[in-house]
Amino acid sequence: MEAKKMWALLQGKKPWLLVILGILGMVLILISSFVPSEKEQTVLPTDDPAAEIETSLEALISQIDGAGHTKVMVSLSDSGSTQYLSEGTETEEWSEGLMQKKEQSESYVTAGGGAVAVAELAPSIEGIAVVCEGGGLASVQNDIYEVLYALYGLSSARISVEQMH
Repeated sequence: MEAKKMWALLQGKKPWLLVILGILGMVLILISSFVPSEKEQTVLPTDDPAAEIETSLEALISQIDGAGHTKVMVSLSDSGSTQYLSEGTETEEWSEGLMQKKEQSESYVTAGGGAVAVAELAPSIEGIAVVCEGGGLASVQNDIYEVLYALYGLSSARISVEQMH
């Protein structure tokens, strides 16, 4: 039914109306690209992996029953690393049935002017200090130890939980 109406407009006296409506639609789409969406949030990237971990742990630990307001400090042993795709070659030189020389070489696979990353390794955590309102309660301390062990495999010797004053 709609197709018949469109066809009638195209063959009728007002085909310019469809052209104007098409141009108007494109202008509206163009204008909408300049209006910021309310759902978009600007997140500033940080170069400090410890700060990212601390922020996420503060949000998580503060949700533990009895923990309350929480501050976290993380000590890292490194900042993480990137593994790159590489190809290895091996050459051997033989003379009279004996291997005279063996060479191995490895080179990175590149694409688009850079090496191809295959894995991003997270930084290694040395220890975590947690200060929270409920840090003096043994049950809260135990819950925090369990969460940090489950997330990072840290023993209780590398975790400190204290009462916030």
